Amino acid sequence: MSALQIWPDQESSDIGVRAGYHKRIATRVNNPKLGIGIRGKLYQTVNWSLGGLLVGDYDGVLVPGDMFEIDSIGRAGKKMWPVMVTARVVRTGGTSGMELAAQFLTISAPAFDILEGILLRKPAYRAAS
Repeated sequence: MSALQIWPDQESSDIGVRAGYHKRIATRVNNPKLGIGIRGKLYQTVNWSLGGLLVGDYDGVLVPGDMFEIDSIGRAGKKMWPVMVTARVVRTGGTSGMELAAQFLTISAPAFDILEGILLRKPAYRAAS
């Protein structure tokens, strides 16, 4: 399975930051909400983009700098698809004390297609239950 390398390693990430790419480029959306699976547990996003997401009900042990895998994605309350996404925790806490902000590092081509389909509200992803 091929994967798109967004920030493949720390060296590339550091180069990107020095070049000014640490600022969010992709606009976050808050509707529709995503459901994501992390280690088999489902969470719902507050907002998301093709470059990262913010989860509002996170109760796990990840801290800023940790890398983790998202194993499923779908619209909140709808069909979930198995995916391969590696992400890095950017921050935790937030206003609720239970937020987790993450940046995607690698994303499989099928995962990108799913996210893009949901973002563009394509029929296959609109009512999938």
